[in-house]
Amino acid sequence: MRGVHLKSVEGKSCWGLIGAVISAIVASICCLGPLFLLAIGVSGAWISSLTTLSPYRPFFMIIALVFLGVAFYIAYRKPKTNSCAIGSSCGTPLGKRMYIIILWIVTILIIGLLAFPYLVPYVFAEGQTTGTMRMEQVVLEVKNMYCISCPVAVKKSLTRLTGVKEAKVTIEPPEAVVVFDPAKVKLEDLIKATTNAGYPSSVKKKKE
Repeated sequence: MRGVHLKSVEGKSCWGLIGAVISAIVASICCLGPLFLLAIGVSGAWISSLTTLSPYRPFFMIIALVFLGVAFYIAYRKPKTNSCAIGSSCGTPLGKRMYIIILWIVTILIIGLLAFPYLVPYVFAEGQTTGTMRMEQVVLEVKNMYCISCPVAVKKSLTRLTGVKEAKVTIEPPEAVVVFDPAKVKLEDLIKATTNAGYPSSVKKKKE
């Protein structure tokens, strides 16, 4: 019976960690998914489906934290007298210590994963460039930008194009102000770039 009880406790501990990791990934995929895929060169309009999870992000963040709380409770609560079998991980200080170390490492990774979408705009902040060549400016209306890191993915999709000098992307209003060299890149290329990154766009205003 003690062995069965031990396995139940250890199982709950592992499931707490696994549930926290999965919930954190789902909570962050709407924001970091398009940016990650863009970084490794994967593109396609289907990426926009990832952003539809954005309204549920707070829900999954809460679930991840609840799972973490359960894992910490199980790890740090005092076991009942004689509730652990001899030689088991909860009955061996080294085994419990190792689990707690793993728990803290996973916790740091999860907190980082949940917080990273809010840090992305600062991590990828870029200064403005200057130039003397003839440029045009266009304002694109961009869809599917629901989280704080979405403008970063849109900006990266635009600035990686040859001929784009500058791109300023905002959520409110949901648009991208792009300065580009019309001799090197066309409007259709700009629209295609954001669409393939998961954020369909259209021309809102254009001026030279």
